[in-house]
This record gives sequence, structure tokens and C-alpha cells, in this order.
Amino acid sequence: MRKAILPVLFLTACTPAFAAADALDWLAGHWCGSQGGVFREETWLAPRAGTLIGMHRDSRDGKLAGFEYFRIVEDGNALVYWTQPNGRPATAFRARTAGKDRIEFTNPAHDFPKRISYHRMDAATLHARIDDGTDRGRHMQWSWQRDCPGR
Repeated sequence: MRKAILPVLFLTACTPAFAAADALDWLAGHWCGSQGGVFREETWLAPRAGTLIGMHRDSRDGKLAGFEYFRIVEDGNALVYWTQPNGRPATAFRARTAGKDRIEFTNPAHDFPKRISYHRMDAATLHARIDDGTDRGRHMQWSWQRDCPGR
């Protein structure tokens, strides 16, 4: 019996992407920090009804420098990240890989970015990266702290 169970457990542990939004509960919260004179904050609501809903705001010198709305939704057996930077029409990125405190979404047909990833480094630090689909090409990245004071 043990031989039959181990391959099933191994396949389950190596699933390329989460099928349930609830597995991303680590993303929920208010994350913020300063970078290059810009105060950046990102807020994610806790998973509910197969969805996480979030928003991002950048401000510089007391003025809005950019914003974005996004959501992660269950779609069959995968998660899809929908993003709307500065109110533009939504673009979809499908979950490609996921692990404990980490998820990566891709859309190879999109101009830039082609890949979006989140990684919770520890209980108080969230790291995000967008890139051209490669590890060494064009990219942007941010790190935020949980619940830092607003500005």
C-alpha cells in the first residue's frame, strides 16, 4: 500500500500551480515601502469565493504617481492574475508555478511584462518582480514591508 501512495503524494507536491485561491492567504495584507523617492503600497484582500482582490498605489511628493487594480481568480484548475495598470483594460496572466509563499504568473503573448511573480520572504516582507520572461533580461522589482505607516 505504501508504494502506491508515495507517487501520488509526490505528484501532488510538485503540482505546477495552485488550483485554489485560498492557498494564497499569505499574500493578504497591506504592504508598503519607499523606493527612489516613491512611496509604494499594495493591499490584497484575503481569499474569498475563489478570488483575491488587490490594488496598488504609488505617490511622490504627495501626488499620485500611478495605480493598479488586480485580482487573482480560480479558472478551472488554475489561477489567473488579472491586472489593470492605471485603469487600462485587464490583461490575464496564468499561474505557471507556485510553492509555499511564492507564485509566478505568465503571459508569453504580452509585450511587457511576460512574467509576474510574488514571493513572501518572511512574515513581514513581500517581494514582487515583473520581467520579460527571462531571469536576466528587462525587469522591475519591489520589496515591501507589512503594515508600514502611511504617508
